[in-house]
Amino acid sequence: MFSIIIPLYNKEVSIRNTIQSVLDQSFQDFEIIVVNDGSTDRSADVVAKIDEPKIRLIHQKNQGVSTARNKGIEESQRDWIVFLDGDDLWEKNHLEVLKDMIEQYPQDKVFCTSFIKSNQHMPAQNDNSIVVIENYFKEVINHNFFWTSVTCLHKSVFTKVGVFVRHLSRGEDMELWTRVGREYRFIKSNQITAIYCIDAENRSDLSFNLCKSRAYYYDFKSSTSSYETIYYRSEVARVLRFLLAKKQFLSCFKLFNKHYKHLKIRDLIKKGK
Repeated sequence: MFSIIIPLYNKEVSIRNTIQSVLDQSFQDFEIIVVNDGSTDRSADVVAKIDEPKIRLIHQKNQGVSTARNKGIEESQRDWIVFLDGDDLWEKNHLEVLKDMIEQYPQDKVFCTSFIKSNQHMPAQNDNSIVVIENYFKEVINHNFFWTSVTCLHKSVFTKVGVFVRHLSRGEDMELWTRVGREYRFIKSNQITAIYCIDAENRSDLSFNLCKSRAYYYDFKSSTSSYETIYYRSEVARVLRFLLAKKQFLSCFKLFNKHYKHLKIRDLIKKGK
C-alpha cells in the first residue's frame, strides 16, 4: 500500500531510530526507500546493517533533498507515497491512521496527520477528529497545518502536478504543496502521529540563498484565487523580514524589487495576512 521515502544525508546518529519508528508501525503493508544523497558520514552503513527486506537503499551523488525525494518517487512500487525525513519519528499508529482515512475518503488523494515538535509534550488526550480542507491557501495563510513527514499522496498526484523542484533547497516542499493545493483538497487528521525533531543533525544551517528560495519564484499572475495571492504576499513579506533581521540587504532588495508591485505596506509591518 505505502512507499515510504526517506532522503538521507549525514544522519548517522538519527537514521536508525527513524527507520525503527517505521518498522514498529501497527500497519505493516509498506516498503521503505532510503535515498542516500551522497552522505559523507556513516549514514548509509547504518542503514545497510539493518536486516530488513522491506528496506531498499539507493545511492546517488549529492544533489539535494528534492532530487533524493524525486528518486524515491520514481523507484516506488506502491500506490501511496509517504515521506519521512531521516531525523524525524512516527508514532506506531501513523500509517494505520492514514490507511483508515484513505478508506473513509476513497475519492481523495491527499492526506496528512498532525505532529508535535521534539521540545513539546504529547497531549494527554489525542484528538482523532478529521478535517476536510477544501481550500489549501485559506487554511495555510493562518498556519502551516502540516509538514512533509506527515503527508501521504496518491502516486497519480505527481503525474498531474509534477514533483519537487530540483533547484530549490529552501521551502521546496511548500512549493510542491502550493501546486497540490490548486488541484486537490486535503484530508487532515488532528491526531498527532509524528515528532518533528528540531534539534536534529543538519537542521541548524541558517544560511540563506535567495536564488534557491521559493519566495523569489512566486508568480502572482498565475494565482488562481484571492487566498492564493494573500498567501504569496504573506510569504514574501515573511522572507523580507527574515532577510532584514539577518542584515542580508542585497537579497532583501532583490526580493522586494521582484515582487514590490504585488505587496502592500501592511504585509511588511506585521506578521499574518
